[in-house]
Amino acid sequence: MPITNNASYVPTMNEFAAHWGLVDAALGAPLIVSPDSKTSVSRVNFGTLKANLGMANDELVDHLNDQEIARGDINLRKAKLLEHLREFTQLMSAYYAATAFYNAVPKLPNVTDGQERFYAPLRDANSLWKKINVAVAPPGVTLPLALSDGMVQLVFDDALRQLNQAYDSEANAAQSVTVSRATRDKMKAEAYEVMKAYRQAVPPRCAQHPELVDTLPALTPAPGHTPEPVNASAVFQAPDQAKVAYDASADADLARYELRSNPGDAYQDEDAVVIATNDPADPREFITSFALTQPGAQVALKVYVVLNSGNEAGSATMVVHRPL
Repeated sequence: MPITNNASYVPTMNEFAAHWGLVDAALGAPLIVSPDSKTSVSRVNFGTLKANLGMANDELVDHLNDQEIARGDINLRKAKLLEHLREFTQLMSAYYAATAFYNAVPKLPNVTDGQERFYAPLRDANSLWKKINVAVAPPGVTLPLALSDGMVQLVFDDALRQLNQAYDSEANAAQSVTVSRATRDKMKAEAYEVMKAYRQAVPPRCAQHPELVDTLPALTPAPGHTPEPVNASAVFQAPDQAKVAYDASADADLARYELRSNPGDAYQDEDAVVIATNDPADPREFITSFALTQPGAQVALKVYVVLNSGNEAGSATMVVHRPL
């Protein structure tokens, strides 16, 4: 298959590696290619590059999953803290409205607010909670103040600390994503240059083996039409799966359907990987737990129609969210 996107690199490299083995056998010696003036690459070197690229893709997906897990953890903690803050402000309205403390009651943030905007009212409530615990209690209040579920100020303070730790985990995962993506992209560029050099080297080196020249793997899609994308839909299927259904393609050159995906709520072609493949006659659905291992996780998916020529088209993006 030709190179069309991130997901196609390793499968294409597999085709080149298999063909390279036939060339080495026909020549009776390893074919060496030179993608630039400083590099000599054999089939063994190419195999190592292919393995490393596969591991780099896996590592990037792991870091993307870590990022989604951290985001889910943040959202879960924010929802709980917001409910505790709401109850705290209600208690302040019920018992402290006639005191000076009431002027310091923070306004409730939105659960969708960013870190600082969400955290600031919680920090202010935590400080206020400390102050009222050492002041004179109004009628109807027992100090230290506890919420209906037993939460006291020290536990609330610890919950705030854990929220900040969750934000730190998200930031660390995001940084790891950036580094892993750059490392992988460098390998992809190197692999492309090697395969390009291989296609240039085989015709003159295998002039006495025309069958090998004629079967050179493609690096780019062959001329031809682009298929029509199919309609597809996806739903969450408890406990941890996405169920994807899609319409049939009427294209006469249809080779297969591919489900491609990446963790997160936006489809990124540069990060998406093939997680399942269906032949034309297979039932038109995919079921996968990819990237949905934790409550709150989200995964973006597309169904691709892939032709024998290598030309392809993807469906509209589908996003599946695992409830908290």
